[in-house]
Amino acid sequence: MEPLPKYRHLALLSLFLLSVSLFAEADITEKENRLDKEILNLYREIARARDLLSYEHLTSLPANTTISFIGTYPNRTGIRIRKFKVDPDPQNKNRIKHSEEKSILLEFNGSVLSKVEIQITTEDTEIEQKTRTKIIDSTPLDDSVNDLEIQFSGIDGTERFPLSSLRNDSVKQERNDFKKDFYIKFLLDFHSQLTSISALQKTSGNPNQKKMFKQLNQSLGY
Repeated sequence: MEPLPKYRHLALLSLFLLSVSLFAEADITEKENRLDKEILNLYREIARARDLLSYEHLTSLPANTTISFIGTYPNRTGIRIRKFKVDPDPQNKNRIKHSEEKSILLEFNGSVLSKVEIQITTEDTEIEQKTRTKIIDSTPLDDSVNDLEIQFSGIDGTERFPLSSLRNDSVKQERNDFKKDFYIKFLLDFHSQLTSISALQKTSGNPNQKKMFKQLNQSLGY
């Protein structure tokens, strides 16, 4: 049996490598679609925070958490939830060594979630460095997450770019890693926070009203 010519070996090798590359790209795309679907589902879940707009005052909040509204009651169009973490200087408890604030802003057009904006600000007083990262999705309920915009500012300047510019191929899956290792985890964190806030409102209503309803319910016993 005659050996294959050299050029045929190269052609077969090229065909094999092309097939491997196509399979890898298909797998990466499938993974990204799964991540996008998970993010869309989380958007729908956290959109339930719109119910909080109907409370004129929020009576209880988890520790290190604040809430502000967009617009005035009863015509509010959005809500921002902030979480704080402060590390005191072990050498001087009256001095802050490091602080971090992370927040999520949810805006609504009627009953529809129309914008999601997250922001993380960190400050290190020892080296006097402050960084701020903002991620904005102006079309949260469309089919693509890749149109969200990332803005970063720090000691080296500012930068702004769309998520679609991150590499996502067989060499580097920067976009998938960003969604899986950060963005989804961030949304899950605030989804849990929003669930806690909603539960607190339902269990900490007006004491006089609670007493009245308790008496009314007791009256049904005869």
